[in-house]
Amino acid sequence: MQQKKVLQLISSSGFFGADNVLIELSKQLRHSPFSPVIGVFDNQHNSHLEVAEVAKQHGFQVAVFPCRGRCDLRTIFLIRKFLRENEIKIIHSHGYKSNLYTLAACLGKKVARVATCHNWLGDDPKMKLYAWLDKVFLRQFNSVVAVSEAVKDELMNCGFSDAKVRLIHNGIELDRLKTQGDSFLLKKQFNIEEECRIIGTVGRLSEEKGQDYLLNAAAEILKKCSKVTFLMVGDGPERQNLEARAARIAETLHAGGKAAGTPFIFTGVRNDMPDIYSLMDFFVLPSLVEGLPMVLLEAMAARKPVVATRVGAVPKVIEHDRSGILVDPADEQGLAEAIIGLLEDHEKAEQLAEQGYRKVREEFSAERMAEQYLTVYQELSATGSEC
Repeated sequence: MQQKKVLQLISSSGFFGADNVLIELSKQLRHSPFSPVIGVFDNQHNSHLEVAEVAKQHGFQVAVFPCRGRCDLRTIFLIRKFLRENEIKIIHSHGYKSNLYTLAACLGKKVARVATCHNWLGDDPKMKLYAWLDKVFLRQFNSVVAVSEAVKDELMNCGFSDAKVRLIHNGIELDRLKTQGDSFLLKKQFNIEEECRIIGTVGRLSEEKGQDYLLNAAAEILKKCSKVTFLMVGDGPERQNLEARAARIAETLHAGGKAAGTPFIFTGVRNDMPDIYSLMDFFVLPSLVEGLPMVLLEAMAARKPVVATRVGAVPKVIEHDRSGILVDPADEQGLAEAIIGLLEDHEKAEQLAEQGYRKVREEFSAERMAEQYLTVYQELSATGSEC
């Protein structure tokens, strides 16, 4: 049976959650009736092609579309040409920019449209306008997928029909997190003392991810637990501010004789995440806003005890005090107390890690996610949906 081609289209700001979902889904689709093709914008003023490189490593067909701005007519024509020449049957877009270009490129073409809503981030007027416009664009799609109940509720409150909106939780390939790196070599690479406990967080370094609250919590933790290192994995617009804040905390601790060495390490983006997770003793997700964060699923799949904020679909994944610890967003004191509690109770930490792994294995696998997306694709193909 000939596979129908699905263009997975994304405008990337680095290899983060939505990019990870796209790759995990595409890997699962490889042997399905729908063949994934990866489309990535090469944004002139903010070029991030990491997801394209990862896709190539997995052997996928990749198309890179140069883009000079928010609405580049040349880019629209390039996508239209690609749809025609590659006989694309479905476009699956990820993010507001991809949604806009999908609509423009599909005009007059028999190509079905699917969009995954990962979240709308930012409270400034510009981002609010983008979120509003995105919901206008999404009304023209054949099917819209929400990654969490909160995202689905927001769409429904904007007047979307229940028939158009699907809830599909993100999923991950558990075997990918089984890789165990050499923790001794990694500690040496990061200049971490062998006896240090490592508390890690992973994500885009931006305000909505709440890393500043984790730093404030870290200042309290390090007063009581000196042999602790905080591993900040990722990059983003707040990196410089966070590094400066971490340096001030470290200087204060050193002056008070509470810590030696460097308690904060900013790694930037890493392409060896299974090894990085294996290095961590605990994982912290301090976000203020989330859909269903892939990094949370990854950490749980890597059997790491987790402390996370009650945002988005996080409480759907974590049962408090059973598969992880939940605290309120922006509660730096709560973060500090939860982390200190796990540092002091090794047995409880191990129990949380094991229950977290079971939860992800049973409910948030990549296979389960892909099965639900396949249902969406099959229904669109059966009804002959077209632009």
